[in-house]
Amino acid sequence: MGKRKAFCPEILTDTVAWAKCFSKGRGRLISILKKLPLLVLLLYQGTLWAYGFPIKDPFLATVVGTPPGQQVKLRQGIVREAILGLADETVKGAPGIFWDVIKPRFKLAWQEKPAPLIFIIAGTGGRFDTSKVEFLKKVYYQAGFHVIQISSPTSYDFVVSGSRSHRPGLTQQDSEDLYRLMKASVRRVRSFKKIQIKGWYLTGYSLGALNAAYIARIDSEKNAFGFNRVLLVNPPVDLRRTVDSLDRLLLVDVRGVDNAKTLFNHFFDKLAAYFRTHKSIDIDESMLVQVAKSAYALSREELALLIGVNFRLVVASLYFTSAVMTWNISLIPRFFKFTLSDSRTPYFKRAMFCSFECYIDKVLIPYEEKQKGIYFDQKKSLAAQRALIFEQNGLPRLKLWLKKARHIGVMHNVDDFIIDKKGLDFLYDTFDGRIKIYPRGGHMGNLKYPQNVEDMLSFIKGKGFPDA
Repeated sequence: MGKRKAFCPEILTDTVAWAKCFSKGRGRLISILKKLPLLVLLLYQGTLWAYGFPIKDPFLATVVGTPPGQQVKLRQGIVREAILGLADETVKGAPGIFWDVIKPRFKLAWQEKPAPLIFIIAGTGGRFDTSKVEFLKKVYYQAGFHVIQISSPTSYDFVVSGSRSHRPGLTQQDSEDLYRLMKASVRRVRSFKKIQIKGWYLTGYSLGALNAAYIARIDSEKNAFGFNRVLLVNPPVDLRRTVDSLDRLLLVDVRGVDNAKTLFNHFFDKLAAYFRTHKSIDIDESMLVQVAKSAYALSREELALLIGVNFRLVVASLYFTSAVMTWNISLIPRFFKFTLSDSRTPYFKRAMFCSFECYIDKVLIPYEEKQKGIYFDQKKSLAAQRALIFEQNGLPRLKLWLKKARHIGVMHNVDDFIIDKKGLDFLYDTFDGRIKIYPRGGHMGNLKYPQNVEDMLSFIKGKGFPDA
């Protein structure tokens, strides 16, 4: 990485897109707005829609979420729920360190009366029981849904027992694995509890939203469910743009951290205790509270950097788990099989230096070449192959189908750093009246804000988005 640059993130202000969203069809207004000074545009934008989410900085919003006093109030009550395993999907011959995840697991919450069922797909690195999935479970359960919670393909448990290739990262393939497990989970539910299902629904957040779009496309052909509604919350659009944005967050200036080695050693040591007791890697309130109360409390600058480091931890976990499951010699010695007594720390530390592009180069490209029977004299450059993977696994690949899929909607934030103006334009052009964009909230920071919850329930229940 060399000498670190000062951290000066830009907050995206896409006024033209706002005008398109809230002044639909008023071309003259949009053309006028384009010519106005930025300050006037910002003042005008504030009058378009009163939105009370209190945190204006997208990075702070991402880390701290909705302040407790302004979170939606959910009723306290009994949730009938259970964690279930899929014995038929048990992985044979997995290394001993993965003994607890050799069969896929999911979480079910059921109603005692006939009800619709909604699947929730976790975001990047998240297991089925991460805090954001648990929150969404409570929202939909309280609204009268049965709920099935599914891990992200990038979570370590899915890499071991959910992915047939043990090499997640290809959206179509990951979504086919998810679809298979979703069907298996319904069969398992029906053997566990005789629930009556009145309709099928699907939602996902962050990377889980991208997976949900692909799953909906698969289901449109295979029709195992026939989803009534599918809601995508803060999905990435252009995967290269998303990855580049997250990698740039590693440029924050922290005293004593001037290169990649000191950066990752610095954070690895600080967060080691947390990750020893938590299987999932997911930025949430519980992680921040535990880290802040530790002897290694993070500074404000380090909290800003935490978003970028969190993404790198997800990639490291993905790379390490995939390498162990496939004996990938770029990280694991040939035919070395981990046992419970073996330390994974040295290998995980090495994996920390591998970005997502590195993971593509070392894991996904060799896998795709083998699957397609590509030989040395047929290979394109790494850069060309990497670009093709980004292109073939993003949301734009589904654009023509998504424009016609009137049961699919999207929620996003203008200041979410995983998306840019081009990405927002894509969403507006593709989803038309099935889209709700908020002026702030960062990446998933406003998930628990009352208006967001009201809007997601309104769309899922078939009423659409207010003012869309």
